Amino acid sequence: MIGLLEKEEAKASQAIALLEKEEIKAPHTYSEWLGCLDILKGKNVSASGAYEALVSGSFSGTEATLSALQKQIVEAVNALLNNSTRRFTKNMNDSIIFNDLGSNDLLFDRLKKDVKISLFFEELAFLPKEYREELSKLVRAQMQGFWNDTVSFLYGQSLEHSNSDLEDALFLIKRKRLFDF
Repeated sequence: MIGLLEKEEAKASQAIALLEKEEIKAPHTYSEWLGCLDILKGKNVSASGAYEALVSGSFSGTEATLSALQKQIVEAVNALLNNSTRRFTKNMNDSIIFNDLGSNDLLFDRLKKDVKISLFFEELAFLPKEYREELSKLVRAQMQGFWNDTVSFLYGQSLEHSNSDLEDALFLIKRKRLFDF
């Protein structure tokens, strides 16, 4: 039991050391881009400073390397959005189960922040315009659908259970717009 506790403390120390590590620098090479994109696949993207580094990045490489980078960007964006929606859904379910609906507004804010981070590629002029537009269109459509489905579900729950707290939370949530950054 003590050995397990020590291992957990070591893991926590490593995580803290990673977060306290020097600021993430804007990527320029393929390997630097892969490092930044790996951060996007992590659990605490918002606090990492990866967004600022990514939108400041540049790239100089071959067309084949750029194509490989584009595939890695799609993979990282998907991982980020999957982690974000999983966390959002889990926390939303917990707030409903424990009737802690005051935090729902914050959950939507966090989701909105993660979506903004996932759209970092829109700022990257070195990527082909068609690629950026198509990926942006897909991400925006998928996340707007998730947002709308979630609000509709919560509205249905508020009617079904006559939950005034949920209705109050929905009033604030409905005033938010997913893509107003």
